[in-house]
Amino acid sequence: MEQVIAKKYARALFNAARENNNIEKYYDELKDILNVLKNKQIYKIITNRGIYIKQKMSFVDAILDGYDKEIINFLKLIISKHRETIFDEIFIEYEKLYMDYKGIINATLISAHPLDLKTIEEIRNKLESNFNKKVSINQTVDESILGGLKILIGNKVIDGSIKGKLDLLLKNLVTAS
Repeated sequence: MEQVIAKKYARALFNAARENNNIEKYYDELKDILNVLKNKQIYKIITNRGIYIKQKMSFVDAILDGYDKEIINFLKLIISKHRETIFDEIFIEYEKLYMDYKGIINATLISAHPLDLKTIEEIRNKLESNFNKKVSINQTVDESILGGLKILIGNKVIDGSIKGKLDLLLKNLVTAS
């Protein structure tokens, strides 16, 4: 349910950003605000139901001085609707819209050991030619895959790991019996 609500808020803000020609600016400011809200004291104040909404609005104005008025009003709307606990989900949904708009896809590259920059760049180039989009790579090390690579792009999994091949072999042996 929260993801559906987050998508609606993100889509509304993205449409407003597109109308105002501020897609990139809103994305950058939302990312900054998300970092501000990671401060435990600030998060406690914003999410505390015992604090009057008017006081929260004044607090938001004070801590976000200098940010775009539309972004501040958007955060105030979220607070007034008691949706402040899903701000990070709203940002994630906005980021998906932003990345799609920019023609960028996120890929998580999982390897048993850290990869050098040249190897990561070769993988990025291969993925970009296969998907015809720019690829942003987030590398993760997971020793449990034993070797090889595992790539996650959206809901697609490209599993070239040794563990994945062993699991597939075991599955085939079990079903063959």
